Amino acid sequence: MNILITNDDGISSQGILALERFLSRDHNTFLVAPLKEKSCTSMALTLFSGMRVEMVNESHYIVDGFPADCVNIGLYSGIFPKIDLVLSGINRGVNMGYDVHYSGTVGAAKHGALHGITSLAVSSVRIDPSDGYEREALLVRDFINQYYNKLTPATVYNINFPENINAPGDLTNLVWTKLGRRVYTENYVKNHIIGGVSEFTLNGSQLSFMDDPGSDFEAFEEGNIPISTVLLDLTDTKELNRWQEP
Repeated sequence: MNILITNDDGISSQGILALERFLSRDHNTFLVAPLKEKSCTSMALTLFSGMRVEMVNESHYIVDGFPADCVNIGLYSGIFPKIDLVLSGINRGVNMGYDVHYSGTVGAAKHGALHGITSLAVSSVRIDPSDGYEREALLVRDFINQYYNKLTPATVYNINFPENINAPGDLTNLVWTKLGRRVYTENYVKNHIIGGVSEFTLNGSQLSFMDDPGSDFEAFEEGNIPISTVLLDLTDTKELNRWQEP
């Protein structure tokens, strides 16, 4: 299988290198990553200007752009053969609930799904762990080997790893969940420059979540591995039906 691996943390992130290291043993892997960190860029694309693309080797490229740009280059530049799976991650920090609207990691997977490719976003609460994300990468490899043929094309599957996984710590800890409801409390640091001009820096945001049975937050807090399916169609069907009813 041909797997396109990308992320939003940049080319030197441990997570993307771990995925490449373990998945390349069973599959053809092609790594296309941003030159710099591009967190919280969702599905942003570079338009009306060129992007610098640097070849490291025949299966490893660096793009001076966004995660979705990396997916586009991987799918349409002619550099690689036909891609069977888009894999985005392993992100440094979780992407659960409403995070999926902001995340560059999930955005890259959504872009792959938008173009008809089965896509998987992977995130971990661990930040640059000493094992180099070996635990997560091995479980992602096992998931792909075991479940790929059951996955639906053009669908986003969003996986998040907790700090400590309950015993036995394998795919039996995988729990299919709905997306929860994240609560954001933002804080800005203001730096006055001159006159009416100031610089505002988003800093120290507080994250919490609502108590939703069956959500990714619930599974995560219980020490399991939540996996959620993310739709591309954002239509609020319930509200639409309310207005369409006679």
